[in-house]
Amino acid sequence: MTSVAIREIDCMLPRVRRRGFTLVELLVVIGIIALLISILLPTLSKARNAAKSTACLSNLRQMGQGFAIYTAENKGRLLEYIWFTSADPDIAWNSYWIGILNSYKVKNGAIICPATTDPIPYNANKGFGSAFNQWSGQFQTVGTAVLHDKATWRVGSYGFNRYTTANGGWGPNVAVASRLKPSQDIPLFMDATWVDFHPLNGSPTAQPIPPPDLTGSGMLDPNATKQDHEHWRFLIARHGKAINVCFVDGHCATVPLNETYMMRWKQDWVPYLLTNLPGH
Repeated sequence: MTSVAIREIDCMLPRVRRRGFTLVELLVVIGIIALLISILLPTLSKARNAAKSTACLSNLRQMGQGFAIYTAENKGRLLEYIWFTSADPDIAWNSYWIGILNSYKVKNGAIICPATTDPIPYNANKGFGSAFNQWSGQFQTVGTAVLHDKATWRVGSYGFNRYTTANGGWGPNVAVASRLKPSQDIPLFMDATWVDFHPLNGSPTAQPIPPPDLTGSGMLDPNATKQDHEHWRFLIARHGKAINVCFVDGHCATVPLNETYMMRWKQDWVPYLLTNLPGH
């Protein structure tokens, strides 16, 4: 068959017209995709935050187990409050709660809440963290429990109820773990912007001054008192408007911020609900 004949046959065949997307159709598809993403993102975000909170509770459980092993091996005696030993930095480094837990293999990532990203990158009142930044010993004094020397410091995102140290608030004698009752109501470790705290008791009509917000920014307030800081160290919205807590009996739970003073911090604590907290 000649090339002329082939061309004639080709001309007789119906032409299939190729048609692309119109601009309107393309915009409709993009709009549908954007709508699906907007619907899915909050769900994915909630699932991710829930996973972080679960991992956080697991960390706190490990910390509680380390505390229980320590008291069992020391005939029930509670740990001492040893923060600063300039003459021998090893003492504070190894003897306060962080060093003790470290000796029971509870260290590094186990004292960092997954909801926090990095250590605080600047000197915020000697290393205080925030709701989503870890506290850092880098800006402390050498010889403290969190700064051994200029090249060795600790970071973390949990704090310790200092009333649960020996002579910390559970009787005039050297306290032992058996004094901490009811153990299921006494907070031990929790989400915080600093290593420890011992807030003063208030009442429904004499509540502590609330933090300016729940991000931990109050630590930079030059007008805040030391006692303000004691309260604000754990009044942070790290898991929603709540924090995770390990109690003396070893169980862990998510506690809404307004219920943190319903926990029994020390022997003569009068529980009450916080009603003056700011929003997120």
